[in-house]
Amino acid sequence: MTVQPENEPDCEAQNEKAKLEIVAQITRIVRRSGLDYSGWRYVAKQVRKECELRPAKKGRRLPKVLSNEDFRRFFEILDQSTEIQHSLMVRLLFFTGMRVSELCNTLVEEVDLENYKIRVTQGKNSKDRTVLFGKAFAVALKTHIHAHPDNRWLFQTRRHTKYSTRRVQQIVEGYAEKAGVKATPHTFRHQAITWLTRHSGMADAELQLLTGHSKRETLAIYQHICLDADLEAKYQQAMKEANI
Repeated sequence: MTVQPENEPDCEAQNEKAKLEIVAQITRIVRRSGLDYSGWRYVAKQVRKECELRPAKKGRRLPKVLSNEDFRRFFEILDQSTEIQHSLMVRLLFFTGMRVSELCNTLVEEVDLENYKIRVTQGKNSKDRTVLFGKAFAVALKTHIHAHPDNRWLFQTRRHTKYSTRRVQQIVEGYAEKAGVKATPHTFRHQAITWLTRHSGMADAELQLLTGHSKRETLAIYQHICLDADLEAKYQQAMKEANI
């Protein structure tokens, strides 16, 4: 058995020191050259190209979802609040699988109460798509819209501005803490996709239409124009069974 001397330099520490020295050298070069931000971005891009540097591939992690018990518990706590708008926002995150930024940017005019659809304009990667919500939920949503006839955005603060993504995160995390669970707005997107995968019988291509994932982009452009009636029926039945 070979025992390493106690004073042998740690490999990780050496690598970190080397990185810091390179940073110092680059900093001096950039300052002497008088590069602005755009110039620096160009140089960095060319260096990555010349050195054939590629980002390390990230391991794929399974999305974190709530257990059925925690899911019910969260909504029990949420429904004890007098803030009806909070309840509507979180439920819509689940029913539609929208990202929190998409929820905050939803305009009243993009909500189709008659056909239980919402048009997501310029979602992630600047893509438009259509999402669905449950028929039973349409009544609550219609009541909310009629109670706020001057709203531009579907959900607005007391200052008549749209909610920030950070504020919605705080709202969800507040209820989650009271319920003794861990949840963020994105949890309910994962929750929706997981629920539909288990209960709707939809094919992957159909789910991609609703969730806005980037695969099958060319096909999705045409399919978004008119959602298939069978797809809508599968969605409505699955969300009806959620019973929240």
